Amino acid sequence: MKKKFLFLTVFITTFFCYSQESGVVSYTISNNWLKRYMACEYIPKSERERLSYVWSGDNNEWTEKAELKFNATEYLFKKKEDDESRSWRKSEDYFIYRDLTKKGTFDVMTVLSKQYVIQDTLVCQSWKIKNDMREIAEHICMNASYYDSIREKEIIAWFALDLPFPIGPDKYCGLPGLILEINEANGAVVYTATSVLLSHEKLEIEKPVVKKKRKVISFQEYNNIVSKYISECKKMQRPYFWGISF
Repeated sequence: MKKKFLFLTVFITTFFCYSQESGVVSYTISNNWLKRYMACEYIPKSERERLSYVWSGDNNEWTEKAELKFNATEYLFKKKEDDESRSWRKSEDYFIYRDLTKKGTFDVMTVLSKQYVIQDTLVCQSWKIKNDMREIAEHICMNASYYDSIREKEIIAWFALDLPFPIGPDKYCGLPGLILEINEANGAVVYTATSVLLSHEKLEIEKPVVKKKRKVISFQEYNNIVSKYISECKKMQRPYFWGISF
């Protein structure tokens, strides 16, 4: 109860100070192949145990860099290309753009080797706020959880109590504070903020331009494509994340 009271107090007292603020958040994205497999519980237990034994001594992780730019009316999340990144996606092939004033999305995602533009009304996850606290990138954060019923995995988010922006990395949003960490499926994928740079001057953010013509779909159409593919993978007992994002 005391933690919830502290959260509400900090949120209310800082909202007016930060409502017109802009900023840039840098993230490190840690990926773990073995934990991705373990999260696919429809794959036979014997196969998951075999993979765990075979891969236990290998390097199962790789990291990527990403950046979230925001102002009071819009924000853009995209991965950064660098020499150390093992990502096979180019930065212009995957990004999340949201217009907070119009509550609209313009997200570019790859599904089964086809790229789509998801243009729809912005709808965030239905989070359950918890009481734990920890420090991330020099900001005190509280955690919240969400269960992705399509991919059947739990997501834990940590949002900053002193940064009342309802945004976060990738497709995650809707919490009463800037999301500084996302943990998917017990560490299979972890987005962690390494720095938060704020400015009282408005940061100009241009809506990205897709170089090639892409099919525009809604969130419902996107979810239908993903659900159908995961259903096929379950029947074949193979991991779904080779064809779609984890």
